[in-house]
Amino acid sequence: MARSYVDQQTKTVTEASASEADPDAEHELPRLIVVLHGRKPFAPAVRLCIGSVDEVAIGRGNERSWRRIGRRLELSLDDHEISRQHAVVRRVPDGWELVDLDSKNGTKLNGVRATRANLVDADVIEIGAVFLMFRDESTSLAECGDLDMAASARLPPALRTASIDVAASVGPLIKIAPSSVPVLIRGETGTGKELTARAIHDLSGRRGPFVPVNCGAIPRTLVESELFGSKRGAFSGARDDREGLVRRADGGTLFLDEIAELPEESQVALLRVLQEGEVRPIGATECIRIDVRIVAATHQDLEERIAAGKFRQDLYARLIGFVTKLAPLRARREDIGMLIGALLARIGEDPQRITIQQAAARALVSYAYPLNIRELEQALHAAVALSEGGEIRLEHLPEAVRSYRVSATELRPEEQALRDRIVELLREHRGNVTAVGRMLGKAPIQIRRWCRRFSIEIASFRA
Repeated sequence: MARSYVDQQTKTVTEASASEADPDAEHELPRLIVVLHGRKPFAPAVRLCIGSVDEVAIGRGNERSWRRIGRRLELSLDDHEISRQHAVVRRVPDGWELVDLDSKNGTKLNGVRATRANLVDADVIEIGAVFLMFRDESTSLAECGDLDMAASARLPPALRTASIDVAASVGPLIKIAPSSVPVLIRGETGTGKELTARAIHDLSGRRGPFVPVNCGAIPRTLVESELFGSKRGAFSGARDDREGLVRRADGGTLFLDEIAELPEESQVALLRVLQEGEVRPIGATECIRIDVRIVAATHQDLEERIAAGKFRQDLYARLIGFVTKLAPLRARREDIGMLIGALLARIGEDPQRITIQQAAARALVSYAYPLNIRELEQALHAAVALSEGGEIRLEHLPEAVRSYRVSATELRPEEQALRDRIVELLREHRGNVTAVGRMLGKAPIQIRRWCRRFSIEIASFRA
């Protein structure tokens, strides 16, 4: 089927940037992702690109498989509640539609039973115990290939993704990992910054240890001795020599989480480590040579802290050898099933016993996770304990997950801003979609998709 995940993602990134076309140009790449199988939560995700077909036929098979016949893709799913010919996802003049083929158990779209419905980006299709996601946002990458996530097993879990946009940042990260270049990881709380740092270390080939440090958790008076070590008698209570966390990471990777919380006096000493490759313990007269790769992380705006005089600009310049930003979970919803499987494998004592009731799976896939992967992990921890390692049911999930409902009018702030801008331009150009697309730098079909998603009636602006 698909070539290896590492090769595919690297090839995708390099080919896109090397193509004759503008690599930043937007491309229409509709895709269908098999996100989660409730009865088999450890089954890897599958991403199928459907831009070259007119119809995807979905039905029951003895195993999950797919094949392309001309402009038709046949997807077989291994679940007994799915009919042999269950549903189709079909190209129509203004996008794509879902049609149920009079299946025995029906088809649901975003939790509601549907016989025929237009699809918009991030719609969730429920067929039996299998959850699929339709993605149709424009992307700046030029290639979209089918991807079986089973091929990603050789990558650390933190770098596995079915998202084309997330893969765009993973590819360069894989390339930079074997070097000694410092890495700065940015992202919201709970997006997996430490797991990403550990993945960088695992791919680096460095023989030393991975040493994580939470810069915000060390008492201010102990930061320098904890990081850089101390000599016996250097201060009251220093009864022995201490090597410090920086020297402990010699030959390996030092992960400085919440680097923005590092006191300014300690920032000076860290700058020496980065500039000179040496550390001087408190009370010592000579420096000690070390070989440490620094990976730092923060959810704060370091540029703002520099402007406020709370972070050294010269240290910042040393930390940004390579900068990557982790996407929030809400922006990579196609990965939710993969993350559930990876987390359950770590949580459960006998993970292969774990299944997920359909209502519980629907809630897990639908929830917005404002606290990102950390919130998902805590929800699963509690659910596994309450289910005693068996079937996770709706009542085992936190109240916030159980009671979450997606409103047709509920938009995130950035979505509301986009909707307001589209309405403003449609009003200005009297419903001319081509003109609106020109103003936003998007193809007209993308404007139409956004209008369907945001419930904007284009015709009302043409009167």
